[in-house]
Amino acid sequence: MKKKQIIEKDGIRYEVVKVLGVDESKWLKIPELKIEVEIEVHDKDKSWDELGLKDREKELLTAEQTIWLANSKYAKQLKMDGSSSSDDFFIQQPFDLSRKNGYVARFIADSGYAYLNCDRNSVNSYSNLGVRFVRKKISKKSKI
Repeated sequence: MKKKQIIEKDGIRYEVVKVLGVDESKWLKIPELKIEVEIEVHDKDKSWDELGLKDREKELLTAEQTIWLANSKYAKQLKMDGSSSSDDFFIQQPFDLSRKNGYVARFIADSGYAYLNCDRNSVNSYSNLGVRFVRKKISKKSKI
């Protein structure tokens, strides 16, 4: 259920839409990319197909966003700095050919390396592989 709230800032009225039941403390704002990212990886040990991610792929980080985050000041908080070997996650498939062949992509970080793997079968699951969703900033301008 969505709850609408109207706020005014500098003479401009904004409509802020919040989804009830969503814990905003689980999201990290990344102003440089104009997105918010889930802090924790969830739904581990399930395959791309089990999670129905084909229909939600646009809600996953892109390869570019993932690389930027892994090299940023946010990497430690997101456990993308090699501090956790159990927080790998699916990302958007950057290659049309791999997508066409049914392959999915993921980000992997271990103590000695981090990389993108774009040739995994969509039915494969691993105990350390999960999901981290991304979204655009919530607030938007409204002409009220």
